[in-house]
Amino acid sequence: MRKLPMVLAVRQVHPRFFGEITGADLIGEPDENLRNFVEQAMAEHAVCVVRHSPISDEQHLRFARLFGPLELPPGYAERKAASVRPRIAPEMFFAGNIDDDNQIIPPKPPSQDIGAGAQRFHADSSFNPQPSKWSMLRGVECPPSEVGGDTLFADMRAAFDDLPPEMQQRLEGLTGIHDFWKGREYAGLTVSDSMRTRFRMPPMEHPLVRTMANGRKSLFVGGHCTGVKGMSEEEGHELVEWLYRHTTSDQYVHRHQWVEGDIVIWENRCALHAATPLNTSEYRRDMRRATVNESGREMDAYHAAGITGASLTD
Repeated sequence: MRKLPMVLAVRQVHPRFFGEITGADLIGEPDENLRNFVEQAMAEHAVCVVRHSPISDEQHLRFARLFGPLELPPGYAERKAASVRPRIAPEMFFAGNIDDDNQIIPPKPPSQDIGAGAQRFHADSSFNPQPSKWSMLRGVECPPSEVGGDTLFADMRAAFDDLPPEMQQRLEGLTGIHDFWKGREYAGLTVSDSMRTRFRMPPMEHPLVRTMANGRKSLFVGGHCTGVKGMSEEEGHELVEWLYRHTTSDQYVHRHQWVEGDIVIWENRCALHAATPLNTSEYRRDMRRATVNESGREMDAYHAAGITGASLTD
């Protein structure tokens, strides 16, 4: 009997954003119909979960490349050239508590854990010259939601829409300063001079207000945005922290509880995300992310920016 094609559909699960896509076939070769459907769903909802049975890293990457060139993780070339096949595809970023030997890594206190900065709302790679377009995070092994490991998302478009007109006008034309290390300090990490020297990551500048392809305007702040060009450090930080608190207030936030096989796609240019802590060694968490850039060729974004140092966790 001939297998009927699945019907693509999307429903909004939060009053302001976040769509749930069903009927996507990521096992077979992706086609133009799937690409167009997902592009339209993302333009509307900013964050979408693709409900799917488990897929391979290769199928995940093939799906991601429908939408633009990949941002490759730091150390990609070394991982790809290694004689021993890595546990995950070298093109993928890893988020979880599993080491290279497939063992659970015990939790660290936030002051010693670079990755703990991901628990503050942020846009991936906003500290790069070219902010990422989309991130696609896949749940390979997901602990029960009650022990942690959910992901929170915030809609920066809705947050901009609800600002008073005079504040919207004030923000247009202002430039935010995105500083990886200051952002990590604000998240509670103890940052040493040797860390800054070893991982040279200069601050980057991006507009505080972006206009999306569909004409909708969005804030562009988050945990890496630490100041405003032309303002004193204190004044700029006060403004971006006010915007951060506004954007991450409850009415703009959706909590995603992971199910194995989920792929959540978020539009980094108008949505923030934050991890919730998994403070236990009892459960495994294996999450793999493909990141899509706006344009250009596939490359390690740190190298493209002239940033030196070993791998970091965003």
